[in-house]
Amino acid sequence: MARKVRVAAVSWLYAGGPTVADNRARVCDLLDQAVAEKPDIIALPETFVSQGVDTASADEIAEAVPGPTTDLVADYARKHGCYIICPLVGRHGDVLENDAVLIDRTGEIAGVYAKIHPVVQGSEFMSLEQGITPGSEAPVFETDFGKIGIQICFDLMYPQAWAELKAKGAEIVFWCSAYDGGKHLEIYAWMHNYYVVSSVQSRHARVINVLGDTVAKSGWQDRVIAETVNLDTGVFHCDFNRTAIPEIRMAYGPDVEIEVWHEEGLFTLSANREDLALADIVSEFQLESLGSYLARNRALQDAIREGREIPDLTPPYLGRQQWG
Repeated sequence: MARKVRVAAVSWLYAGGPTVADNRARVCDLLDQAVAEKPDIIALPETFVSQGVDTASADEIAEAVPGPTTDLVADYARKHGCYIICPLVGRHGDVLENDAVLIDRTGEIAGVYAKIHPVVQGSEFMSLEQGITPGSEAPVFETDFGKIGIQICFDLMYPQAWAELKAKGAEIVFWCSAYDGGKHLEIYAWMHNYYVVSSVQSRHARVINVLGDTVAKSGWQDRVIAETVNLDTGVFHCDFNRTAIPEIRMAYGPDVEIEVWHEEGLFTLSANREDLALADIVSEFQLESLGSYLARNRALQDAIREGREIPDLTPPYLGRQQWG
């Protein structure tokens, strides 16, 4: 069945400071707008309370988790029944981390992601982000609408965690950042076929679909975006599957959504009806997901390359036309 999720994100337009208190007031204005969209989840920018605040060390603006900023954001989550990703500099004993705190619909902390790749501070290469300690893992968080991952700013330069989140089943990856990110975000969405949602200190927050198209973007004229995405969406190669498209259309019409990427030879399929699941359509028309099709090809390639007996790789669509 359709799994529609309402996501919201904001851009800060570098309009922070001069104090942490000023930034907490600013985030309330943005949250007031975001919750009006009735989202399931809102993403806020990286370390937004310290943006534009003159500090010599991250220690000056670090907070306990939970603490004053997460408490403020948790009030919104509880009152409006949504998840909120609240990034900040977290104090964990003597350790400071660049954190993104996931707060659930009841206002409780559901998890914390610590930025794995803080950027260097200064050409001496002696410290990271004014004393930040890097995190060590990229967890996937279970929500009541699906599995999500979180990355932060400079993490964008390191593809390993983005692939790891896919392997762990992430359906949406939220990227909280100080800068826009741009093409990298679309590339990761394309490569891993999950939604990417960005929230930034800079200009352009984005919602990007599973094949890398930006479907919503904030900017100077409007700092808040909200978009409904359907997590019951599959990505398929046109090989062997393309001939089923007319049959699916004739059977279901507007109850399904089919979008073809002609040059890339791919298409997406999603169900729009509450009593119709993508898995049912896949079974009915013997479709094979892109990931499964690539793995089936790889298994044959490996067997031939290594001189092994070819395993049974017979697909459910045996005899179906491949091209043309």
